[in-house]
Amino acid sequence: MKMVNARELPESLANVDLGVIDALKALKEESDILRDRLGGLEAVKADFDPAVFSRVHADYSRQLGVIEAKADPMRQQAREAYARLRGALADIAEAHEAVKLDRQEIELRRKLGEFDEAAYKDRVKAIETALADRAVAHKQGEALRGRFLEVFANEDELLQVGAAATGPSSTQEMAMAVEPMAPPPPPSPPSAAPPQAPEQREMPAAQTQILQVLKLPEPPKVPPPPGAAAAPPAFGPNATMSLRTARLVPQNPEAGRSAIPLPPKPISLGADASNEIRIGGPGVEARHAQITVDSKGYTLNDLGSKSGTRVNAEAIQSRQLKHEDVVQVGMARFVFREG
Repeated sequence: MKMVNARELPESLANVDLGVIDALKALKEESDILRDRLGGLEAVKADFDPAVFSRVHADYSRQLGVIEAKADPMRQQAREAYARLRGALADIAEAHEAVKLDRQEIELRRKLGEFDEAAYKDRVKAIETALADRAVAHKQGEALRGRFLEVFANEDELLQVGAAATGPSSTQEMAMAVEPMAPPPPPSPPSAAPPQAPEQREMPAAQTQILQVLKLPEPPKVPPPPGAAAAPPAFGPNATMSLRTARLVPQNPEAGRSAIPLPPKPISLGADASNEIRIGGPGVEARHAQITVDSKGYTLNDLGSKSGTRVNAEAIQSRQLKHEDVVQVGMARFVFREG
């Protein structure tokens, strides 16, 4: 039975850089003062010449702009540091659960007569010490989380797209933005030239493109020769496939904040930027899973990942998704919904 070294946990928290938080806090104090002055300026606007008001207003606004220019790269550094903090807290929670399982294992071995009373007490004491160490580490991690929230409006602001750049080793939220469909162009008059094909744009790695289901005309049916058996129906390249729209709805921060429409084509899920749905956090591989589509619906396929892919808490290799199925990849959980 392997015991996790509790001394490693506070060290993982010590790797979280708080220097950028202190710098951001100082800039926030400066910007708060300037914003208060701008508010006060509006209150006495009528008492001064408009030229004087404009001059002072422009000066305060310029100073705010300088502060924002300094703060923007620091905010990105803070998001990356916060992602490491979330990863450390996840490791602490995982280690805590592992120690609880160790405790049950000791109880089982004692009942089977493997340990005498003295050995049992020694092992239980070691387990209790490990649990106490993890509780302390968790408390320290929550205190660090509070430091970050002093300079950000809320946790959502900390978990933005830029934080995804730290890679799959952290448990930060992967903000999977959905590109809205452009409205159809107005019909051209009969004498107008055919519209130019729209310029193809390269999709960012963290976006999912929404594609329409096309209803294409069926090919003409040719009757079989006399005496020949009728051929079974097949879906050819020009066949019509009727498919209900579907989407993945995030259920926790690791899954993002926006519902992800599923296009009628294969899409991949994983930590690599080349995936249509990019997910970070522990247990997510570069190409982790794939969703395919056919006339029967959407099917989730695990791509041989070590930690596995789950549907309704059950590990799967391939599973056709049904309405309200819960899909889990790493720590990210989604609900599959049709219609």
